[in-house]
Amino acid sequence: MKNFTGLANNLGLIETMKVSMKKSGIPMTSDEYSSLLLAAALIIPLGLAFLISLILMILGTDLIMLIPYFTIIFVVLASLIMVIGYLYPGMKMSDIKKDIMNNLPFSTIYLTTLSGSGMNAVQMFKILGHFSEFGEVSKASQKIVRDVELLGVDIATALEKAAERTPSSQLRELFWGMRSTMTTGGNLNNFLMEKSQSYMSDYRRFLDKFVDQMSILMEVYITAVIVGSIFFIIMGVILSLMGGGQPLAMVRLLVYIGIPMLSIMFMIIIAGMSPE
Repeated sequence: MKNFTGLANNLGLIETMKVSMKKSGIPMTSDEYSSLLLAAALIIPLGLAFLISLILMILGTDLIMLIPYFTIIFVVLASLIMVIGYLYPGMKMSDIKKDIMNNLPFSTIYLTTLSGSGMNAVQMFKILGHFSEFGEVSKASQKIVRDVELLGVDIATALEKAAERTPSSQLRELFWGMRSTMTTGGNLNNFLMEKSQSYMSDYRRFLDKFVDQMSILMEVYITAVIVGSIFFIIMGVILSLMGGGQPLAMVRLLVYIGIPMLSIMFMIIIAGMSPE
């Protein structure tokens, strides 16, 4: 694996993926992940290309043709593994940011309540970490408590490290604000109250925007997919009755492939925009 680490370093993978690996929550360093990715992109395609070439040879494929087949299979699979592996930490970061955006307004309100009861920051994060309903915010809270109780760092340093770990700019802002408020002797409860109101306002605006976007997508879907499909089906049937079976074949293609593919595409778009 050391050879792959050196190769990853020469290719610049380790440095490029350092930030995304740190904030993606994947329990591996950038060195480990990059070397593992390169190893997988070499060994797995090599084995599969050899196996497929062996099957093709048994089926009677000429030996001369096996070389380009082997090369194409290897290059395609290796490229696919590299692209997916390279993008995966970024996808994880996006999922974490989305989860934090959905839970931060409510978890901040809860922190405000705990702060108002006179608890210190470590106790607040310890209680918040027990509630899995707050998702990634709870996990971030657990790591803060771990840094304080197991690693022996002070709460200000723990908040600083938590701010560097999170991919969410809102949560980073909250942690830095809490750290600054505590170190300067400010009123933490007032700070959290202001932040909870701000985050809740941002969340309401996001939901309003999402509803508007859904209305536009619904109109596009009804116009392009439903009405458009009905129009083409009617036209295809009429043309097929006038003569020739080609329009009817196009109608079947639209019904069995076109409409499902368009519907799946719209579902993926909505899932990406959805707050959940």
